[in-house]
Amino acid sequence: MASRIIHLAAAHELAGALAVKDKERFYFGHLLPDMITGGYEERLRRKKLTHFYTLLENGRKTYDFYRFCEDYKDKLSDGLYLGYYAHLIEDDIFRQYLYYRVGLLKRRGEPELLDELYADYHLLNPILCKKYGMTIPKTPDGLEAEAIFTRFDFDMTPWLEDMRADLCEAPEGTLRHFTLPLINEYINECREVICMEVSSLRNGSHHLRPDDYSIENYYKGELRK
Repeated sequence: MASRIIHLAAAHELAGALAVKDKERFYFGHLLPDMITGGYEERLRRKKLTHFYTLLENGRKTYDFYRFCEDYKDKLSDGLYLGYYAHLIEDDIFRQYLYYRVGLLKRRGEPELLDELYADYHLLNPILCKKYGMTIPKTPDGLEAEAIFTRFDFDMTPWLEDMRADLCEAPEGTLRHFTLPLINEYINECREVICMEVSSLRNGSHHLRPDDYSIENYYKGELRK
């Protein structure tokens, strides 16, 4: 849900706060869930898999970071997997901002909304790139043998090549749905929440509950009662 540049900005904040040793590996893991190309419907289908999309027992939807944690609990000390884990939580938080704070839940799934959001992302890209001094993260050695990489069919090379344009664009226009203070607030919340979650994980528990930051089960119809 959040753009790759917004994710990378959050990763820069988190790397320092979590004292990540291999920052490039952490940054790459942070971007990995989104490394999908193709048409809209195909990308939507595949991202539901890479984001561990789940309908909870209470009827709400989430990107199931608990399930990811259970599957890779022995690997979360590795920056690649920790970055991936943080990405899922960030997207859950982002949907709260997008659908409830900005108030776009009833427009979920509209092609026009996607166009508007991407226009905002492009306007934010140069601002965030300058603030964080972003570069394309280095591809980790031996990535193709990693369990998370062999599980999903990622389109790493074309996706990263496409991302290069994000780092040097300078579009003109006015933000429609976001403001820079709101994005900064989002990044700060991600840093605070994920730091508390990682601290709890290191003590054998979770700070977050499975349904924290979940959203209503709504799509092209009436809001769930």
